[in-house]
Amino acid sequence: MNPIPLPKLKLNQLQRMCNSFVLIIFVTSILFFVSCFSSTSANKTKEPTIQIQFISRDFEENKLIPSGLFESKDLLFLLAELSKKEDPSMRFISTNRTEEIMEVNGVRNTWNEGWVVYVNGERMDGVQMKRGVKVRPTDQIQIRYEAVERVFGRPIN
Repeated sequence: MNPIPLPKLKLNQLQRMCNSFVLIIFVTSILFFVSCFSSTSANKTKEPTIQIQFISRDFEENKLIPSGLFESKDLLFLLAELSKKEDPSMRFISTNRTEEIMEVNGVRNTWNEGWVVYVNGERMDGVQMKRGVKVRPTDQIQIRYEAVERVFGRPIN
């Protein structure tokens, strides 16, 4: 067995220390970059959105519409925009006084059941819809397919 000369031994130790130091710096820099990118994505504030929830026996669907935090928009206009994109597909019946949703995603109104709009738990009738219902991101909007009573084809409360 040949003993390793002293200078080579020191060179090997120095090389191991350098390798360890490079590895520590590499791992530390990776952890630093990961923490920087995760903190910037976590600090992003969510853009305010108006959420409209469609509920029936066959499906439940949520739609998110971008909006300013204090900006209010007309609900009928928002529904018409969704209908135009067919997301979901909707049909309306419109008269001089009222506005009513007739069909959503192929689920049509019948004499006993129909689409009813609720804003913050309050039922909106066709006359209110025609006059304009302003909604904001803080409002809870549900459009439910449920039992309705009709007189001469028009829903009554």
